[in-house]
Amino acid sequence: MELLAPAGTWENFLAALESGADAIYMGGKVFNARSHAANFSSEELQEAVRLAHILDVDVYVTVNILIGDAEINELIAYLQELEAIGVDAIIVQDLAVARLARRAAPRLHLHGSTQMTASNLGTVQFLERLGFTRVVLARELSLEEITDICRAAKAEIEVFIHGALCVCYSGQCLMSSFIGGRSGNRGSCAQPCRLPYELLNDAGEVVNAANEGYIMSPKDLNYSEYMKELIEAGVASFKVEGRMKKESYVRQIIGTYRHIIDEAGEVTAEDTARLAEGFNRGFSTAYLQNTTGRAMITAVAPNNQGKEIGHATVRHGAMQLQLKEPVQCGDLLKVIHPAGRIAYVTVDEQWPLPEEQVDVKQAKAIHKGQPKKQKATHDSLYIYNDVRPEVVQSGRVYLAAKANSEAKRRGLQEFTRKHRVYAYLDGAEDAYPTLTLMMESGEAVTVSVDSYTVAIAKKAPTSPEKVREQLGRLGNTLFVLAEVTMPDAPYMWPSSVLNELRRKAVAELERLILERRQRKQMDGQAYPQDNDYSFATHANTTSEAPTVTVQTDEPEQVEAALLGGADRIVFGGDRLQRRPYDTNVYKEVVALCRRARVPVVVTTPRVVRESERTAYYETLRHIVAAKPDAISVHFLGALEWLQALGYTGAVEGDSSLQVFNSEAVAMLEELGLSGVVASQEATLQQVGVIAKRSRIPISCIVQGYTELMISEYCVINAFAGIGCKTNCPAPCLTGRYRLRDRKGVEFPLRTDPYCRMHIMNSRELDMRAYVPELLRKGVADFRIDARQRNVKWVTDIVTEYKALIAGQKQAPPKSAGADVITRGHYFKGIF
Repeated sequence: MELLAPAGTWENFLAALESGADAIYMGGKVFNARSHAANFSSEELQEAVRLAHILDVDVYVTVNILIGDAEINELIAYLQELEAIGVDAIIVQDLAVARLARRAAPRLHLHGSTQMTASNLGTVQFLERLGFTRVVLARELSLEEITDICRAAKAEIEVFIHGALCVCYSGQCLMSSFIGGRSGNRGSCAQPCRLPYELLNDAGEVVNAANEGYIMSPKDLNYSEYMKELIEAGVASFKVEGRMKKESYVRQIIGTYRHIIDEAGEVTAEDTARLAEGFNRGFSTAYLQNTTGRAMITAVAPNNQGKEIGHATVRHGAMQLQLKEPVQCGDLLKVIHPAGRIAYVTVDEQWPLPEEQVDVKQAKAIHKGQPKKQKATHDSLYIYNDVRPEVVQSGRVYLAAKANSEAKRRGLQEFTRKHRVYAYLDGAEDAYPTLTLMMESGEAVTVSVDSYTVAIAKKAPTSPEKVREQLGRLGNTLFVLAEVTMPDAPYMWPSSVLNELRRKAVAELERLILERRQRKQMDGQAYPQDNDYSFATHANTTSEAPTVTVQTDEPEQVEAALLGGADRIVFGGDRLQRRPYDTNVYKEVVALCRRARVPVVVTTPRVVRESERTAYYETLRHIVAAKPDAISVHFLGALEWLQALGYTGAVEGDSSLQVFNSEAVAMLEELGLSGVVASQEATLQQVGVIAKRSRIPISCIVQGYTELMISEYCVINAFAGIGCKTNCPAPCLTGRYRLRDRKGVEFPLRTDPYCRMHIMNSRELDMRAYVPELLRKGVADFRIDARQRNVKWVTDIVTEYKALIAGQKQAPPKSAGADVITRGHYFKGIF
């Protein structure tokens, strides 16, 4: 059972160590999903690993982004460096990283990142098959789902218990990159979900209230009240988010969870208060309780809320604050009006306060004169008569930040989490002195020096106090002297000799601990790798003529696509409407395509939660029974289920797998896949490299509205429905909704049969003008996303692409429609 702490800086790393973390995760200067954190140089990583291992703390390094082909050689060198440093594990999103690590750095354990969208046991079992020893589950799972997965998994299960939430399933978000080029899959998310939006209905009316603009901004996780249940569920690692947070946050949050775990999950009122004092946007347990809805959103204020400590009212033009607990000079208070207005109040630095009283005033920049001090009542009430009118408001009062009175500790001098050691100084006259250092575990080292022989003091012998002082100078080490035993004889112990003995003993003790640690790493091998799936090789090869594939979610679209001359049909997956399919639809669609002699591929949904596994498994039975030409998977756990069903047909990889390089394609080919869809964040140049190096067909999405997010949270239900999914009246069935951002851009919303929300891009992807370039790059399959489009559009667009590929029609001008369409990332990279 492990408490896993974040560290984005060296100060945070020391704070995590000192606060009782069992393991710490951090990023290097490259290849990690917090590119805007300070992160660690190679030298800092090496020292961090050394210090952590001396304290028997694990270090995991995040290599949790998508990797481009141009970065492969640099990645290999980096992985080898991490292995040489002694890093315990790497946290991985891209299959390419796993594939390369197994060859180049086999001693590194693999942990599946939450970016892998592990929402079911099948995905965990797939990663076990690849040799992953730990999987971080999707944050959307309930306590029951976590428990079920823990009971059946062989790999360790890691769960986020505290910190920021993404509104989208991690690893499935394209919103930040499509809006501004900053990709969450590359560690540079701009957090567009934290910005204000309006929810519009069919009539263009704004559904959410004017003061509730942040309708996509989730509160933070806080599972402290459920730690006992999570421990009983069998969770191996409890993860705290926060590599971008301050040192004080790490120290406070990790220290509090250390206490909770040590008390077997029991939470005290003091624990609850300490967690509330740390940075937070308000807390939610909605995912764990399976109660996703409006209550999990910070609609009024998306930033740090802090700890609620009272209420403000306005009387006679002044703001009256009624506080539940004392504050101190320098504390920052936040007042949130019910209408959403926010005011900040700083405790007056000029007023020395009695311990039993509370006194606050506005910050100096807006302060006029001295506030009138009122007599304290039983609830410590104070009134301000001179606050500017624009900041006088009522509302709840929160302690947003405590006064920063404690200087940062950057070294080990005041570090408190150290090994207690017992010193035994020994020697006989005319013999070399020896020093033994023993830890409480019983491990010990003995050293001597040959530069001095023990001698009887001619005058005053060295006192025990002096010996202890010299041997106790361990401030810059991870040891603290508990006791000294020395001969009673009146020997002379020169300071230089004691210092040399101490330094040698410490070095030997560190070497002993680190060697033991290294043996432990060598013994802890990953699970055996088993890639033996029995799927058929697809009929398509990269040497065949390029094909036009049409992705559909209704039989009528299938007929329209066939009429337009589609070479392949992809059907199913996330039907972008609330009503589920009748399971007979798969046989119907396969029969349509058989009559037209056109291959048909049935695809899975992007996400299937563990609680939905049984129901979807039955759907998968019907899909297999329909005998399509191939099944395309959006999540790799589906491979486990297809294997269990005895399916031996062809399997392809769909767009949610985020295939960003040729190494990932090679891995999927080794697993038996017959084709893949390239990531929609790949440039045309990158697609060309992938296609050139791959032996299986590469499909590119060239037309349609891109899904930017898929979310368990539904903003339609939250603000146009009843606020929670239980007994939802399904307003999405009676009207269409869209989000409008602060710039007036509108994003259509769709829901699926699992009651998940899909946010579509505001502009349609249109690559008709660049068909010749795509052909030259070796794209084998042109995919059109025709879901929810009318049949005439489907027939017309397929006909046009067929003509463009065959050279029967000239490509339209590249400037045509540039103001209303998008080229996606084909010509602009992500960072």
